[in-house]
Amino acid sequence: MTDSRPKSLTAHLFVRDTEAAIRFYREAFGAEELVRNRLPDGRVLFVELAVGPARLLVSEETPSLNALAPPTVGGTPLLLLLEVEDVDALARRAIAAGAEVEMAIQEMFWGERYGVVRDPLGHRWALSTAREELTPDEIEERSPPAV
Repeated sequence: MTDSRPKSLTAHLFVRDTEAAIRFYREAFGAEELVRNRLPDGRVLFVELAVGPARLLVSEETPSLNALAPPTVGGTPLLLLLEVEDVDALARRAIAAGAEVEMAIQEMFWGERYGVVRDPLGHRWALSTAREELTPDEIEERSPPAV
């Protein structure tokens, strides 16, 4: 019997401008291009990027394949989490590369320094640095009252 447990999970983002996406992810997150595959008509099928030890696939929007970018569908319900050693430096770098702040970097009750940016392609990124390892009970004790 084969092992059916996942070996990895990779986000696959669809964008209207693949080259702009690659430039942004390189400038903002230090991404490195590993592989580029094109369709026979020259469109980018996907580009595989390394973002630290993780992988990110980026493809040009292709409506005929239901591969739609955030502006086409009116936003994105997805939030990508990028954990780093220095979240403040990463946020400054992402903003300088063109990201918009949705939630400023701040100390959170669950023990992280955390914030959210939207990249120029419409994808949302949570940026985080772990500050403390807390138990579920400690997080619950620090949790703000429900609204």
